[in-house]
Amino acid sequence: MKQTPLYNFHKELGAKFIEFSGWSMPVQYSSVIEEHNAVRTNVGVFDTSHMGTFIVTGKDSEKFISSVTLGNIVGLSDNKARYSMILNEYGCVKDDVIVYNIGDKYMIVVNAGNLNKDFDWLNDHKVGDVQIDDISNEICLIALQGPKAEKVLKCLAETDIEGIKYFTISKLKFKTLETTFCYVSRTGYTGEDGFEIFISKGQAESLFKKLIDMSVKPCGLGCRDTLRLEACMPLHGHEISEDINPLEVGFQKTVNWDNNFIGKKTLLQIKDKPLRKLVAFECLSGIARNSNEVVLYGKKIGYVTSGSFSPTLKKAIGLALIDSNVTSEELEVLLYNNSSRKIRIVPKPFYKKSLINKI
Repeated sequence: MKQTPLYNFHKELGAKFIEFSGWSMPVQYSSVIEEHNAVRTNVGVFDTSHMGTFIVTGKDSEKFISSVTLGNIVGLSDNKARYSMILNEYGCVKDDVIVYNIGDKYMIVVNAGNLNKDFDWLNDHKVGDVQIDDISNEICLIALQGPKAEKVLKCLAETDIEGIKYFTISKLKFKTLETTFCYVSRTGYTGEDGFEIFISKGQAESLFKKLIDMSVKPCGLGCRDTLRLEACMPLHGHEISEDINPLEVGFQKTVNWDNNFIGKKTLLQIKDKPLRKLVAFECLSGIARNSNEVVLYGKKIGYVTSGSFSPTLKKAIGLALIDSNVTSEELEVLLYNNSSRKIRIVPKPFYKKSLINKI
């Protein structure tokens, strides 16, 4: 399995590891609930260096990215970021990505398990003056998340951290740490305020150690999953995949219908009538897990895409992809032991942190 440049330091911190998309990644250091609560109430740090990062340059970059992603990239201002998706020809999700305009070039962050196929796909559909460089092995990505993330980063940075608004990106300069490549964006995958730091891999361990020395909680993939589930953020292979289109899972507002992107033709055919819908639910007993069937009057009407115990809400929650014509809010889920449990459909997201003052 692949290892991030911080692997040995994670071992020193007592991390437990799991395989994730071909990487040996920390799943927890203390406990999932303890790390989860640290991010919700204080601040935590994640090593997310398994993610892929591409740099796109050339005079046709904007036009190219608009053709291979469904978001509105044309006119994306300097230092702005946009959540988007790469679709296949059938309108289903190859990957969800964040596109950053960093002045004279664009940066695209992709999911770890899709890095190689995304890179090949983008190059196969490249037209005009466009150059795509994979810098994933040259940098680390460190996520600092939680209500006190800004306070912590301000102590380390010369850059005006408070001035970095939600979904914007800036070059980052530290007071005592020299870097060859360093950007910071006010983004994240936890539902909390926070930052994602792109830093040259030679300086990543020094930064991570500084954060630990400041009593920032090291956090693993275990709580990253419960945090994103509470915020109803999709996970590739669960809520989104090459068998699921963005309209089924509620991303209509992400689509820029003015662009001629790959997959648009198929999406137009189902624009007002997707066959399925993604719903949030609470388990009235037990915990539903990925792939458990959802039934109504004994008939299968969908399946659970993600399910877990919510440390914040202290109840079992989940997301499910079900038939779009289902209106009942009282359904059942079949657990792996063939027992059934009642679930109740509830509004999304389960947890929402207001970032209005950061925009």
